[in-house]
Amino acid sequence: MQEHLKTNILNFKWPNSAPTIYLTLEDMEGSHPIHKSKFSRQIKEVFPDADLSNTDQIFTTFTTEIPNAPSIKLNLVDGRELRIYKQFLKHQLRSYFKLKDYIVVKNFVGDVQVWMPSLKGNTEHYNLYYKFSFKILFATLTDLPELVVSYDGTSKVLTKSVKEIEETEYIKRCVYGQKTFNYQMDLDTEEKEEFYNTIQFEQAYPIFNLPLARALNIPIEEPDRPKNRYQKYVTLITNFAEKYLFTEEFKVLFPFKQDAFIDVPGNRINHINPNLGLLEFGKDQYGNKKTHLVPKKAMNILDPYRRPNNQNIKIFFICHTSHKDSVLAFYQNLKEGVNTEKNYYKGLEAYVNIKATASKEHFIEFTNENDPIPEIVEQLETLTFDHDNIKYAAFYISPFDKFTPHPDDREIYIRIKELFLNEGIVTQVVDYEKMIVNIQDQYNFQFSLQNMALAIHAKLGGAPWKLAVTDKKELVIGVGAFTNQGENRRYIASAFSFQNNGLFRKFEYFDQSETDLLAGSICKAIRDFTSVAEADKVVIHFYKEMSYEELKPIIRGMHTLGLKIPLYILNINKTEAEDIIAYDLNWNKKLMPVSGTYIRISENQFLLFNNARYPNSQRYADTDGYPFPIKIKVSSPDEDAFEDADVVLELLTQVYQFSRLYWKSLRQQNVPITIKYPEMVAQIAPRFNNGVPDDAKDALWFL
Repeated sequence: MQEHLKTNILNFKWPNSAPTIYLTLEDMEGSHPIHKSKFSRQIKEVFPDADLSNTDQIFTTFTTEIPNAPSIKLNLVDGRELRIYKQFLKHQLRSYFKLKDYIVVKNFVGDVQVWMPSLKGNTEHYNLYYKFSFKILFATLTDLPELVVSYDGTSKVLTKSVKEIEETEYIKRCVYGQKTFNYQMDLDTEEKEEFYNTIQFEQAYPIFNLPLARALNIPIEEPDRPKNRYQKYVTLITNFAEKYLFTEEFKVLFPFKQDAFIDVPGNRINHINPNLGLLEFGKDQYGNKKTHLVPKKAMNILDPYRRPNNQNIKIFFICHTSHKDSVLAFYQNLKEGVNTEKNYYKGLEAYVNIKATASKEHFIEFTNENDPIPEIVEQLETLTFDHDNIKYAAFYISPFDKFTPHPDDREIYIRIKELFLNEGIVTQVVDYEKMIVNIQDQYNFQFSLQNMALAIHAKLGGAPWKLAVTDKKELVIGVGAFTNQGENRRYIASAFSFQNNGLFRKFEYFDQSETDLLAGSICKAIRDFTSVAEADKVVIHFYKEMSYEELKPIIRGMHTLGLKIPLYILNINKTEAEDIIAYDLNWNKKLMPVSGTYIRISENQFLLFNNARYPNSQRYADTDGYPFPIKIKVSSPDEDAFEDADVVLELLTQVYQFSRLYWKSLRQQNVPITIKYPEMVAQIAPRFNNGVPDDAKDALWFL
C-alpha cells in the first residue's frame, strides 16, 4: 500500500507587513533581551552613539511603543532579524496562552510549552496536565513559516502546597501561578534570590515525583504506556489543534494556510533497502551462512553467530536468604525452558547454543537486604575461581526494583557489578518480585528469559548475530552520554566498532569536561584501525551537535597521523518529544512509517525510522513496539565530503544497520548501538569506586 506521510507541522502565512519593534539599551519592565548575535546592521544604525561591540544584549518591548525610543521594521530576509521575528512569535504564543490562564513554561530546548488541565485523571492528591510545545521554523519542509506542535507527555501537580509538606527534601519542581521553578535552586544570582524571597509557599504546588509521592503516601499508579505511541500522540495533537489553534482568535496571530497538519512533500521521502539490514547468524551443519532480518524470529530457529570463546561456563546466584527456594525454580526455567503450550524458549543451550551448569560451591546468600555488601565481600574472599578454564556468570536476585526511592538501595547493584567485575565475573540482575510473578506466568516469562539469555551470551563474549552486508572498510566511533540527575553532572563514553562486521570493539568514558581525553581516545582508535587496515572514511556518531572545540583536536590528530581520508560527524538525537515527527495514514490506523523510511527535513538533516515494520509485512505484533524516529544531522570538516551524492545515503544506512546490533533485548531499537551502548556505560561506570578494569573495556558487561 502506498504510504501517506503526514507531519505535526502547521503552515502559516508570511505577514503582509513585517512588524515594527521598539528598542532600548536599558532593561525595563516588560522588555525582552536581544542577544548580540542578532544585532543586524539596521539595529546598529539606530544606536549610532552606542558601542554595541562591547554589549552582550539590548532590549525590546516588541510592538509596544516606547516614548522617544528607536524602532525598526523587521527585515525578514535578513537572517539576524528573522531570528528576532521568531523571538517575537514565541512572545505572542506565551502571551496568548497566559492571558487564558494556562501554565506556560520553556521546555528543555527553550521552546514555548503550554500545560492544559485534564478533565479526567485528577485525584484528591494531584491534578493532571497535558503538555504541548511549539517550535517555530522557517521554510524547512515548505516555503512558508511552520509551527511544529508536539505532545510532551503529562505532569501531575499536587493539591497540597509546599507550606503543607514537611519532607521538602523530596520536592523538585513546583508550579507557582502560571510558571514553574526549581525548589532546590542554587541562589547564585541576585535575580534568583529576589524571586525565591517573593514566593508565597502556600501558593506553590510541587510537581509529582516518585520519592515525594512515597514520602507523602500518595498511591502510585502504573504509568499509562499505550501499545502504540503514535496513535495517542496524533490523537492528542489533533484534538489540541482543533480546539485551541484552529480558532479565529488564534489565527489572527498565526494565519494558517489550512486548518490541518501538512503532508510530507513526496520529494523529501526515501527508503533504505531493508536487505541492507540483513543479519548473519550461525552456519548450518553444512557450513552455509544463515541470515535473517528479524532477530526475534531468527533466534527461535537459528544458532547465534559466534559462541563465547570459553565453552566452560558456570552460573551461580547471589540472593537474600528468604529467596533461596525461588532461585531454584528460576534456574530450572533458565536452564531447561518453560512449561507452556506455545514454547519459544526451550532452555539456555537450545536458545543461545551455550552449555552452562550451576556452580553450587559459589552460591552466596545474605541476610541484610539494605546493606548486603559486607556479607557478600566476606563470602567472596573465601571462594576460589578457576578463571583459566572456566567463565563465570553471577545472577544477583535484587530485593529492590530499579524504581526504589532510596538512592542507597539503587546503588547496591552497582557495587555488586563492580565487585564481581574486578573478579573477572559478569553479572545479571533479576528483580525478585518480578521474578516471582514471571515464574507463575510461564508463557510471558519465556520472553524475559530470551532477553536474559541473549544478554548473558553477549556478556560472556559471544556474538548473537552480526551484519551480513559488510562491504565497507570504515571505522565507526560512537559517543553517547548520560546525565546523573542526582549530581546534575553529565558523563560521556565512546564505543568503537568496525563497519565491516558491526561488532563491538572497545570503550572509554569521561566526565563531560574532559573533551581532550575524549579526542585522544578517538585519535587512538583511528591510529589502531588504520595501522592494520585501510579505511575509506572515519565516521563519528555523536549524541549532540559536535562543537568546533570538540572537533579541533580530532582533526589535528588525523593530520598528525597523515590521514587524508574523509571524516563525517553524525549528530543523532531521539525525537521523544518537542520535535518533528511523521506518521503514515495508510497503515491500518497504526500510523508508524515503514522501517528504513527517511525524510530530509533540511539540508543534511533527516528523520530516520528504525522499527520492525517491513514492506509488505502482513502482520505486526504490538510487542515489537512503535519507536519514534531519530533525528540525524550529517556534517564534515572536509570541503569536498559531500561531492558524492550517495555518501549521505551510505551514512544513514550505516545508522540503520547499527540499530540492529543491540544484544540486551530482542526488541528492535530506534537508536544505533554506537549511541546506545556508550549511554549505558556512562550511566554505570562513573559510579564505580575504582573505575572499570582495563581488561573489561572490550567486553559487554554493562548490558
